[in-house]
Amino acid sequence: MLSLNQISEYKAIFMIRVYAIISILRNLRKKMTMKYTYCLDVRYFLKLNLTYLVYRQRTPFENDLTISWSVLAFAILLSNLFLLAIICSKRSAQTNSNILIASLCTANILYVFCYILPAKLIILGNSVHPIANIYCQLLSTVVLFAFNCSINFHICAVSLVKFLAVTAPFWYNQSDRNRSVIFTLILLLCWILPVIVAFIPLIIGWWRICPYFCSLSESLENRKVSLQVWHIFWSILTFLLPAIIIIILYIRILLAAKGYIARVQTAIQTSNLSIPSSFNSSWKATKTVMVIVGVYLLLQTPYNIYQIINISDKSLIRNIRGYYIRDWLFYLSSWNSVISPIIYGYFKRNLRNRIVAIFSKRRHSSSERQRTR
Repeated sequence: MLSLNQISEYKAIFMIRVYAIISILRNLRKKMTMKYTYCLDVRYFLKLNLTYLVYRQRTPFENDLTISWSVLAFAILLSNLFLLAIICSKRSAQTNSNILIASLCTANILYVFCYILPAKLIILGNSVHPIANIYCQLLSTVVLFAFNCSINFHICAVSLVKFLAVTAPFWYNQSDRNRSVIFTLILLLCWILPVIVAFIPLIIGWWRICPYFCSLSESLENRKVSLQVWHIFWSILTFLLPAIIIIILYIRILLAAKGYIARVQTAIQTSNLSIPSSFNSSWKATKTVMVIVGVYLLLQTPYNIYQIINISDKSLIRNIRGYYIRDWLFYLSSWNSVISPIIYGYFKRNLRNRIVAIFSKRRHSSSERQRTR
């Protein structure tokens, strides 16, 4: 039997442990419960008849910018739908590399309908419907990041395919099964990874969705630091990392193509041989990647440099903010979705031949109609 002193000692030890567990849980709860900025409510402002705070009128600059974005949206749809239709219309054009280009065209088309149309043409704003407000909040954060990242990943993947075609032509042309598996993994990476990464700030609690106002609620703890970290990570993943990968692959392709061209020219000079087809394909792949890298860096670099400067030190660009430099640089970077399919359609021989055949048939049919008249 336990004495009263032993029972009191065990009771005290038990109470101390319970108190320690409760204090630990309280500390964890304090760490887990984060304070956020206040979520506004559209219904409250409408009850007070403060509609000017809810439904903002467009500025003259936004009207001019809407016209520019309309031209861009039409150009994106025209170029990408045309190239996508060419790839899907003929079985011989549905190679693995062309399917990757078709996936890029699909991403560009969805970029128009999921981002440009609601954010730049309709200019989605506050609404009494929670779904509209939620999508409005996700437009400039999750949706924009996911599409920019996916499009740039597709461009990296195309450069990787060119790299494999030049540096390992025998493996690239013979191993159909391994190539199909690699292309499937590349496509999944280009689509799934950007979507997962885009939701990271919501998952870790930096942002919180407000159902009745088009404004994200941000965490008050380390708010400025988290914003800087996210935008720097945005620029790295959507521009810097793809640009580095593309440049490295381009340098490797250029060196491999130069070495192969030098060997072929030496063999032709020593012995009267004809130029092999792989020589032309290597040189064309080199020119394609050169043009892609040049256009990509020309369009994407100014906007991303501006974004990094704006986040790191806003005083450096305070004097030029009134000229809407950020809006025009972002508009310029979006033209990459127009030029990329044009470049791929021109430099891919089977796609170029298909385009020429379509236009030649139309010319022939129109000339026959004129003769019959």
